[in-house]
Amino acid sequence: MAEKKKLNPVDLAGIGNLLEYLVAADNITCEERDKIMLRIAKVNGLAEYMLDGFAGYGQSKDEVLKHVAHKKVSTPQGKEQNERYASLTEIARAHSENAPEYVIQSWLRSGNTLAFLNLWEKEHNPDYDEAGYMELLEKKKAVSFTLASKLWINRTKAIGIVSEQGKSGGTFAHPMIACEFASWVAPEFKMLLLELSLNRGNFR
Repeated sequence: MAEKKKLNPVDLAGIGNLLEYLVAADNITCEERDKIMLRIAKVNGLAEYMLDGFAGYGQSKDEVLKHVAHKKVSTPQGKEQNERYASLTEIARAHSENAPEYVIQSWLRSGNTLAFLNLWEKEHNPDYDEAGYMELLEKKKAVSFTLASKLWINRTKAIGIVSEQGKSGGTFAHPMIACEFASWVAPEFKMLLLELSLNRGNFR
């Protein structure tokens, strides 16, 4: 059996970036963020001292807010989203520095991913075009078909994922969707989020 590939500090940086958004949005506390990062580090053979000042570890809420600007992004309909959208590009870059969009495209090719995005959009987006989702499901059966974030947005009028051009551009997503992406990238992250949500009082 092949040995499971362990995360390295660069991988943890991507997860730390997402956790900063969750702290800033009051979804988790700074203490919970540190526990998640410490447990992921231990599972992957990384010493705690390596986390000091790294990816938000040990920082206060005020320090986190200085790093995470309140990003308002425009939907195709011109409406502003007041959520703190997290950068999928930054999370993906930890795994593929030169081709983060390829990592995102691989995630979008998953039927489970599209089913999740479909549910999120139906619940949060009154202008969502589910017919576009069904069309993409059919097209993705072709091995050569590539589903980029822009295509998903254009075909379905999605607002949970936003693609921006320019120097500070990239692919951004609502925190709930970003958590789903990070869970796909790092199963340890998914496990710890589930533990946290099921039993916050006894999370260690």
